[in-house]
Amino acid sequence: MNEGKKMNVYINGRFLTQRITGVQRYALEIVRELDEILGTRNSHDNFFLLVPDDINTNIKLRNIEVKKCGMFHGHVWEQIELPLFSRDGYLISLCGCAPLFKQNQTVTIHDAAVAAIPESFTWLFRKWYTILYQSAGKHLSRIYTVSDFSRNELNKWFNIPLDKIEITYNGVEHLNNILPEKNVLAKYGLESNRYILAVSSLNPSKNFKMVAQAALKMPDHIFAIAGGSANSVFNNLNIKMPDNVKMLGYVSDEELMGLYQHAMCFVYPSLYEGFGIPPLEAMYNECPVIVSDCASLPEVCGDAALYCDPHDVNSLCDCIEELSQEKVRNDLIAKGIERCRRFTFKKSAELMYKNLQLDNE
Repeated sequence: MNEGKKMNVYINGRFLTQRITGVQRYALEIVRELDEILGTRNSHDNFFLLVPDDINTNIKLRNIEVKKCGMFHGHVWEQIELPLFSRDGYLISLCGCAPLFKQNQTVTIHDAAVAAIPESFTWLFRKWYTILYQSAGKHLSRIYTVSDFSRNELNKWFNIPLDKIEITYNGVEHLNNILPEKNVLAKYGLESNRYILAVSSLNPSKNFKMVAQAALKMPDHIFAIAGGSANSVFNNLNIKMPDNVKMLGYVSDEELMGLYQHAMCFVYPSLYEGFGIPPLEAMYNECPVIVSDCASLPEVCGDAALYCDPHDVNSLCDCIEELSQEKVRNDLIAKGIERCRRFTFKKSAELMYKNLQLDNE
């Protein structure tokens, strides 16, 4: 950036063309918080959200101008047209992927999963992101990630210097204005406090195989799994789900809120997470949480969750049984409410904005 001069700040809005999962949620909420910050600061810089013309999620902003640009979509738009339309300013990409040949930019890389668990991804996907992350580590002066765990992983797998990486945690403020769907239980044939909820894409690293194994061992319990799969990214799964598992598919935010609030508990036995928003969402909704004891999850959940060994189905079953004790449930609910207050998109957006100002002094 040019020192002391008015600058143009561009945000990569390709995420608005994608289904909203954890990575897109981060981008959406960071942009909203940056928009709020700009409304309270005497900033002379120009902020733009650049998007292709095939967006399927609308965002209302007051201080960041949304600009449709280009003729292409997807990776072609992001790699060819986006750098052209942001050539006179600084570019922020929030979903891991950024133009390979642009210097004046920053990117949030959420994890190092393509290197740490390569079997979960197609060869082409792994190759592309490895090249992208290694290039970003060499040529960019600042990179963001979503946990201390991911910061160390990016250093380990892609040799990105630790002093280049800053942490911008996820949050749960997006739930504040969402009303739970009242008829969600009837829609999916569930009963309040009579099902165990799991949420995420069917990525092999999410370890839904163990959820299926737990369901086999606990036939008197109903397990409900909300989420979908992306076969173009993740290798096909060959998991046969028992009859006491209900596959709900993709659910709306309103439905998900209702599912959290009526679940007996929430299970998240993931093998690899850069952060893991769903456990915090469950805590926000006063739903007791069981997570695996690896990756970023202990960092995020602290003492507000029960921990299972993601390689031992009996460990998960024992945790579910432990939650039959009212004292254990109430203790986790209280700690969970407090825990989710520690992580906010607002704090992360404040850090990004502060760094923009420092870089332009």
